[in-house]
Amino acid sequence: MEKKLQTLHTIYNIVKNNPHPTTSLLQSNELILRQNFPWDEMVTHLNELQADGLVIMKQLSVAAISITDKGVKYILELMPVI
Repeated sequence: MEKKLQTLHTIYNIVKNNPHPTTSLLQSNELILRQNFPWDEMVTHLNELQADGLVIMKQLSVAAISITDKGVKYILELMPVI
């Protein structure tokens, strides 16, 4: 699986049990703790995922990341493969 899709899958796993996963904001440290990629590589993944419409990044006091409806649907389609 592409590395950026591993990042999307990690984001999905963090928010999937929330009542409204697409409005849940996660901080960068939550992602860093669950990934084996260096932060600069994760930023590249996040930029690509955002360009694909699969996540939204917002710069608050710290970076906040949320998965989009499209991102949830996309990762669920891949789940049998993962």
